[in-house]
Parts: sequence; C-alpha cells; structure tokens
Amino acid sequence: MDIQSIKVDLIHWLTELQDQKILEQLQIFKAQQEKGLSDAHKALLNERLASYKNDPTNVLDWEEVMEEIEKGL
Repeated sequence: MDIQSIKVDLIHWLTELQDQKILEQLQIFKAQQEKGLSDAHKALLNERLASYKNDPTNVLDWEEVMEEIEKGL
C-alpha cells in the first residue's frame, strides 16, 4: 500500500471513529509530532553522539544491556 492509500484509509477511518479516548490520544500524538524533540532531548542526543564519535568502541550490545538490567532486578 502506498503512502497516499494509507492516508486515505486513515482519513476514512477517522471520519467514522466515535471513540473519544482514541481521538484524544491521536490529538496528543499529533501535538508531540508537531513539537519535535525538546531542547533537553536534543542536547542529550548530541551529547551521546559526541561520546560515541570520541570512542565508538565504548558501547554495549543488546545482550550486555539485558544482562545489566537483569542483574538489577
């Protein structure tokens, strides 16, 4: 399905949707998308990118991350 077909399908679905909770959640999602990242999130991402660029070997793979999480439980 191409992007235009997806949009049309969603428009038709939205016009018939009666669930207020879902509509409110969609409004919140739309507002978040329009805002983009906060300055704090941008700063954190930039900090982490700089850290990675300075030492790309200083990373954990998924298994290591999960082991660390499981140790904490």
